[in-house]
Amino acid sequence: MSTADRRAGFTLLELAAVMLIVALVATLAVLFTRGSGRSELKAVTLEVAALLRRERVAALLTGRERTVSLDGVSRVLMGDSGSVVSIPKDITLDVLSAKEDAPRLTVVRFRPDGASTGAALRFSREKVRYEIHVNWYTGGVAIAQ
Repeated sequence: MSTADRRAGFTLLELAAVMLIVALVATLAVLFTRGSGRSELKAVTLEVAALLRRERVAALLTGRERTVSLDGVSRVLMGDSGSVVSIPKDITLDVLSAKEDAPRLTVVRFRPDGASTGAALRFSREKVRYEIHVNWYTGGVAIAQ
């Protein structure tokens, strides 16, 4: 074999280096891609349900009415206790029952006896959706898919 024949191809080390660079670029592209997946949609739904349950328990323990409101401009749900849950921009939130108190939308009020005004919230992204229902009589919070 001549010297020219040996230099015509790539070495294993060169191929491994190129594959490493391609894998690194692909990993960075996935990490920096915007968007919420199914798991983030479920996580936001669970966080909101936990917020609602905390406010209900706080109403029972303090003997005072507690509310959970939606700030549509900043896309956050907030309770009277100061707890806040941010809703990502690619997740659609439909509040199916609420009362508007400028500048916020009151989603639900929990009374000291455990009852509530009732509410239904739908979180969706593409073809996946979760619904949270707050029972008006018991104040119980349930998640449906």
